[in-house]
Amino acid sequence: MASITKNNLPSSLAPRIIRLDRQDPEVATRKVNSKELFGDSQSLLIEHEGTTYCLRATKFGKLLITK
Repeated sequence: MASITKNNLPSSLAPRIIRLDRQDPEVATRKVNSKELFGDSQSLLIEHEGTTYCLRATKFGKLLITK
């Protein structure tokens, strides 16, 4: 399975980031639409500080994150 990085992510799958706190960009919260994040998939892998997590959308519309 090919690794997806932010450098090779297709633009159609790239999440749109919205800055909510325009006063201080250092502490701005980002909002990403889950449909844009997941695309046609029900799960995605997130690498955080050397650990890979799986973010999954359930059939009940909930999000689960596991190691």
